[in-house]
Amino acid sequence: MPFPAIFRVLKILLPIVLGAAIGYFTNDLAIRMLFRPRRAVYLGKWRLPFTPGIIPKNQPRIAKAVGNAVSGQLFTSEDLVSQIKNSAAKKELAERLADALYKPDLTLRSVASLASVPEEDGENSPEEDPAEIPEAGNEGFPFPDATVALEEEPEAEKPEGMPEKIGAYVADRVAGKMAEADLRTAIEDLVWEGVKDYRKNPVVALFLNESAVDGIVDKAENAIRTYVAGDGRAVIRDLVAEEARAISEKPVGELAQSVGITRDRAAEALSRAFDRFAERIGAVFSERTDIGGVVQSKIEEMDPEALETLVMSVMKRELQAVINLGALIGAVIGAVNIWL
Repeated sequence: MPFPAIFRVLKILLPIVLGAAIGYFTNDLAIRMLFRPRRAVYLGKWRLPFTPGIIPKNQPRIAKAVGNAVSGQLFTSEDLVSQIKNSAAKKELAERLADALYKPDLTLRSVASLASVPEEDGENSPEEDPAEIPEAGNEGFPFPDATVALEEEPEAEKPEGMPEKIGAYVADRVAGKMAEADLRTAIEDLVWEGVKDYRKNPVVALFLNESAVDGIVDKAENAIRTYVAGDGRAVIRDLVAEEARAISEKPVGELAQSVGITRDRAAEALSRAFDRFAERIGAVFSERTDIGGVVQSKIEEMDPEALETLVMSVMKRELQAVINLGALIGAVIGAVNIWL
């Protein structure tokens, strides 16, 4: 090819190639300057301009902006509550809890036993005083007087179980309510109703007068109050404890069904309770958890190299597209310059 022809071809291609190269490398340099240099560069006491890179230099400001965006728009307490309520785990959890409640071997006694924590061995046991341990050669060594020890040691009281506690509680409540109740009016109405037919006889009415009825009412009221406060309390306590003990042996599912609560209704109730729990935990979460602050501190603590790796892992293709676009624009500008 003659030299003039080569020159004409180069005159056309060279501006395009140079424009594309300039556009490519300038955009590549600009993107690299977002992250580099990662730290400030000094000549003596003078800091070189554009050091550190834009992102390392503004890392605290970027961290604060991202934290505010996350806490204010991307991850709010309402979003958390909505996710919990609409999650598939909620229904599955409610169904599993309902199945567990309606197992035949789950009784009130077994539930109560889960709440009881056995004491650790040696816990709350008084330490022996070395001064009270008999030494060799003393009277009673190696065994102290066991008879005296047994006589002085008080008999341990049998601990109350849940049925006994329920019985005692109900008995105390009944006794308290009976003490507050207006028994006299109720007893008086019953007595007058009982003697009404007998008082039709004039002779009987002579003895069953108002004064006699008042005496009967007084004695009946005193007897009832005395009995309820004394032996009656123990009777009520034992009856309620016996009934509570019998109920505690029945499966929880059977007791629930006896009051009309089926397994499906229990699952629905558990699901609603789960929703209420989610609403409460969402409010507590928003009050006591600073998500934005956590995100901000995490970004501030990141090493500039790790931050660059994180950004590039998300936007590498997009940033490469910007570089390629720079080459294309440079080539177009180079082509235009041919005709200027």
